[in-house]
Amino acid sequence: MPKLRRKRLLAAKIETTPGTAEALTSAEAAFNAYNITFQQNVAFEDREAPGGFARMSSIPGMRMGTISFSIDSGWDGTATEPGWADAFLPACGWVKSGQVYTPRTEAPGANVKTLTAAVYNDGIRWLLSGASGTFTVNCPTGRAAVFNFTFQGLLQTTTDTAMVSPTYPTEMPLRYASSTTTWNSIALCLENITLDAGNTVTPIECAANAQGIEYFMVTDRAVRVTANPQTLSVASQDRYGKLLDMSEHALTWDLDGPTNSKITFAAPKAQIVAVNPGDRAGITIDEIEWACNRNGSTIDEEASITFTAAT
Repeated sequence: MPKLRRKRLLAAKIETTPGTAEALTSAEAAFNAYNITFQQNVAFEDREAPGGFARMSSIPGMRMGTISFSIDSGWDGTATEPGWADAFLPACGWVKSGQVYTPRTEAPGANVKTLTAAVYNDGIRWLLSGASGTFTVNCPTGRAAVFNFTFQGLLQTTTDTAMVSPTYPTEMPLRYASSTTTWNSIALCLENITLDAGNTVTPIECAANAQGIEYFMVTDRAVRVTANPQTLSVASQDRYGKLLDMSEHALTWDLDGPTNSKITFAAPKAQIVAVNPGDRAGITIDEIEWACNRNGSTIDEEASITFTAAT
């Protein structure tokens, strides 16, 4: 019987022990995820057969896979952060303190986490454990902001498994509107701004299990922001000059939440590393890329995501 692509959902749970798969139930599938994809990433060792051009049976190498998906920036504006943030950001190395998520330079453990993640598709389940990932946040003006996640993990057995029945969140996505968007205290009028966590995700090899991997972890990052603001006069903001003089300035923008709540993205030392003129419907724009640099001598403060609850 054909399997319907649209009958697909995502489940995920933070692991107590990195690499050890957690049991997944309906409660762990309460995410409004879409664009969900699964891919096996198993490299095979080719074996030449003696005596001719034929091949013998290939040998599978490390058993790993990738799950990617999108989640809108849904949040109810209360002091409780959304479930998607608490599940997925720590597995990308972004750890919560209060209502602020910042990236950490740490192996999985007390703060940084790994995930067990599964894709359910109309009676089939694809499963990863020990997963770590990276993400982007795309904020189109006047529309809902979207988090796009990609996780790599240990490939587990694919099984015939009935779909779980989660209670899905009802919070509406936050829009990129009514926003204070500035760099160097100068307002930016733009069509889109995107934050890229820029994580390097690496398998930790270990022959103790069939996959040949203990778990995946973030081993490096280079946080970047790209945007396309309207071009200003040099007197108003000399972006081309600042590209060359290596200026670092605070970059910030926010999403408009219920009542007066908001999600704020900030990079205290954002440096333009690329700027070129562009066109948007006849309007001259600047296509800009910022590097989110270290905040002075303080490690792990190059960027932050803050959930400010309604008052």
